[in-house]
Amino acid sequence: MSVVVCSENRRADWDDLIAQCADATSGHLWQWRDVVGSAYGFDSHYLIAQDGRGRPIAGAPFIFVRSFLYGSELSSMPYLDYGGVCHADWLDPAGRAAAQTELIAHARELASKLRAKRLHIRSMLKMQPPFEVSTEKVAQHLALSPTIDEQMRRLPSERRNRLKRIEKLALGVDVSDATDPAALADFCATYSENMRDLGSPTHGRRFFSNLVSRFRDQLSLIRVRSKGRVVAAGLAMNFRGSMMLPWSGATFEARPVYATNALYWKAIQLGIESGCHTFDFGRSSVGSGIFEFKRQWGPTPVQPYWSTLYLSPRAAAPRQRKTLQTISRLWRYLPLNVARAVGPGLRRGISN
Repeated sequence: MSVVVCSENRRADWDDLIAQCADATSGHLWQWRDVVGSAYGFDSHYLIAQDGRGRPIAGAPFIFVRSFLYGSELSSMPYLDYGGVCHADWLDPAGRAAAQTELIAHARELASKLRAKRLHIRSMLKMQPPFEVSTEKVAQHLALSPTIDEQMRRLPSERRNRLKRIEKLALGVDVSDATDPAALADFCATYSENMRDLGSPTHGRRFFSNLVSRFRDQLSLIRVRSKGRVVAAGLAMNFRGSMMLPWSGATFEARPVYATNALYWKAIQLGIESGCHTFDFGRSSVGSGIFEFKRQWGPTPVQPYWSTLYLSPRAAAPRQRKTLQTISRLWRYLPLNVARAVGPGLRRGISN
């Protein structure tokens, strides 16, 4: 077995491998290297494990995130819920274990050569020591019914009652092509305002423009209006029968009219109409308000593992650094135009 870095001229090999991996996620798609590279200038290192005949049998995408504040990190995958190693379906358990061992060993060597302070892997597979593993974040997956009416009947009664109230409020909800400039502008404005209020720097228009350009066939943009104003918006992504809403936001005016509920219900409806079997609510911290909001839709908890190997004695992850905690406390008080201008420069170096 050997491990090689997949260069641009081997994209077809990567795409063919991902098509053979049932455990591949949207984070394994080739387009992410183009999105992050174009938006932030970061280098990607997509590793392929090959058998003795040169056949790709497993892969692991990594992006080298550079940050003056928090130190560099080789991450799989930054800004996303999932990454790590994916394996060809025909590999037996021993072959899968061997391929993963080789890929992680190669990633460790690469991280050392790049002088990264951390090697970080987000996966449904738990890394072994010396990796430190966090289970703080939990994903929640909702099984989708064949029809919207059946899905409504399956929802917890509290959630059904909330959706009935929304109908009376006559909110406007629409689904647009994600590349539509006006729709994207509405999303970016809503998303950045929401993230400012949460105390978090956000990706800017350039990141999202690159995102919708590369993934236009898999993305839909949902907007919720109250009295003609967009108060909630999100980008919905369909990957192999799983609909997700990785980026969404709501303004302060969204709360009294339950616009976030309307947003998620529309995304769930979109998943059913697209023939999806699962709605992935994404990760959140157990016990948080966001976690409880998602739990009330009746999903099943799923445990992803965030595994980190610290390669430097002063290599604490950004979320553990006091500087980031201080920035978060102060960020929500910034004028919105300042947060939008400064935020992307900070966000690029935070892989969470």
